[in-house]
Amino acid sequence: MGIFNRNRPSPRGQRAFATTIAIALGILLAGERPGPGAETEAIVPPLLAETCLGCHGDDEASGGINFASLAPAAPSAELARLLGRAIDAIDSGAMPPDGEPSLDAATRADLIRLLETRLGEVADGLPTPPLPLQRLNRFHYNNTVRDLFRLSRDLFPLPEKLMTRYDPYLIAPPAPSAPPRLPDVVRVASHALEPSPGLEGVKPYPKDLRAEHGFDNQADQLTLSPLLLDAFLRLAHSIVESPDFHPDTVGIWGEFFAAPAVGSDRDAEVRERLQRFLRIAFRGPVEAETIDRYAAFARLKLDRGLSFPEAMKKAAAAALSSPRFLYRVAATGHDDLPFALASRLSAFLWGSCPDEELLELAERGAILHPDVLDRTVTRMLADPRIERFLDTFPAQWMQLENALAATPDPGLARDFHLVPGAPASVQMILEPLLLFDAVFVEDRALAELIAPSSHYQSDFLRTWYRGLSDPSTAEADRAAHDDLLRRQLRSREFHRVPCDDPRFGGIVTNAAVASMTSGPKRTHPVARGVWIVDVIFNDPPAPPPADVPPLAEDAADPSLTIREHFAAHREHPSCAGCHTKLDPLGFALENYDITGRWRDRYTGGRDVDASGTLFRRHPFDGAVGFKGAILAERERFARAFAAHLLRFGLGRELVPADRPVIDEIVRRTAPQGHAIKALVRAVVQSESFRDFGQSNDIDAR
Repeated sequence: MGIFNRNRPSPRGQRAFATTIAIALGILLAGERPGPGAETEAIVPPLLAETCLGCHGDDEASGGINFASLAPAAPSAELARLLGRAIDAIDSGAMPPDGEPSLDAATRADLIRLLETRLGEVADGLPTPPLPLQRLNRFHYNNTVRDLFRLSRDLFPLPEKLMTRYDPYLIAPPAPSAPPRLPDVVRVASHALEPSPGLEGVKPYPKDLRAEHGFDNQADQLTLSPLLLDAFLRLAHSIVESPDFHPDTVGIWGEFFAAPAVGSDRDAEVRERLQRFLRIAFRGPVEAETIDRYAAFARLKLDRGLSFPEAMKKAAAAALSSPRFLYRVAATGHDDLPFALASRLSAFLWGSCPDEELLELAERGAILHPDVLDRTVTRMLADPRIERFLDTFPAQWMQLENALAATPDPGLARDFHLVPGAPASVQMILEPLLLFDAVFVEDRALAELIAPSSHYQSDFLRTWYRGLSDPSTAEADRAAHDDLLRRQLRSREFHRVPCDDPRFGGIVTNAAVASMTSGPKRTHPVARGVWIVDVIFNDPPAPPPADVPPLAEDAADPSLTIREHFAAHREHPSCAGCHTKLDPLGFALENYDITGRWRDRYTGGRDVDASGTLFRRHPFDGAVGFKGAILAERERFARAFAAHLLRFGLGRELVPADRPVIDEIVRRTAPQGHAIKALVRAVVQSESFRDFGQSNDIDAR
């Protein structure tokens, strides 16, 4: 059931039927009637009743879509939401439903274009959604304090940082003519299970909540309870009081903490130092009254006998406890806009506060000018701090942290835990992360994330994917294989290799994704299908109904394949809708076992069936064909990626009014093959990114 109804009249062929549907929806959604003499005037009312309102009217709002409730169709968030869902349903082939003729490509394009035009009109009439205050998450807090004090190390362990790079390949080449390229051999490792300890005596606050898509920087998830506020107070003091906080580790020690020269005006020195410090800490200009208050606090500590460095530590800790530090700049007035944009931009790309150059551009209002903003993004993309974007967005977008929780049954994957505390997944997660780095740095087309021309693998991964060809291999050979894996697991070297075997390579077909979407004993096609629709197509399914019975695995016929078992499960009416969408995508990856190794047959001897159809128009026979089907929908993938990127950059859930913005981002970046850097630029220049509910009509000065 959907936008269309099976009880339709018999029009003059499929295209005539679909075109009439387009006209009808356009009239309904625009709140208009056709002019006198129009051919559709006599057709539209019964057509709406028979093709739409039967499933999407007051009596039955299938899928939560109720056309009748929207007449007259004045601009509203609900109308925009419905239009977006209608576009997605038609574009993905979910509508018309099973039993109806599918739309030909030209008709589908016409219908989608009509709905997108109306969505743009509706979006223009909607107000900017209010943006909640955005607290620093744990990663941003660490980076901001590091930059503020120019610290030589992290504050506390950061297990969310999944990859450590030992080579400076993220910095742009010195010669503009030299094409950016990663070395053929790079050294990386994952210390997520044993992260660096940070400053002695400094303990982190708990990891931040993850939003629906896995991002930990979403404003509505970053609350500040009394317990967390108390943790921030204690954290601020523990940082400056750590025995590791001293002149050798703190880059600003001489200009901020060191005692002034003998004979200098102590009070003036305190105020001048705090003025510079607070400007960075609070991400913008600071009122004289605020500076005076912090200066008075430092003088009080000095008068009570504290040394100059200790008094300034107390003042710095007080600043770190301030809401103006813990929360990013909010645009409450026109003058705040440049600083709010600088703060949003630095959080997006550097996971930190604005530097001096960003603040100077904000003070002049120049950062609001598109050309200046574009040059600023160029500088930031070439800065070593861009590593923080690559530490957060790709890992959270691909949900790779879940791979570290994979626990395959030792009886089925005995070599997964050969080294205590270092499962095979610590190398598996590096493969898709390094591919993202390469596609980013080398400005390769976004489609290279799906089917790359080359990627990076370690000796461990190459041995892993080969596996043991014969389960009856002699014990001595198995022991030698295990010893080899143990040695290779400790290596940090990853080599660029051509993707000459299309079964492997890319963010979809790798051991990390295969293992994290599997259970201890078998693969989970539904979990794999959910990962595909969520990560690759940004179309997450609704939560399963509460009355869905569990899949009775213990009572299953052992002669059945997983696909056959799920066919019985789909007979439940509450399951069929989602499983029809998810199962073909999950079964496309069924040749990969619970640890990502290739298999042609199940252990019982039955052949793996990985065939299916993507969006009801791209048939495939296995993982290689499935990746080809995704590439046939590369613009859809680019749109989904742009939406994820925009949500990450904004730190909020996207709303229907963002959809035209995403379409424009995709259109602008098409000539560059939707390269990631081009998408980043388009996101930053987008109306959604630059909109804080205020006018942005300031010229560069």
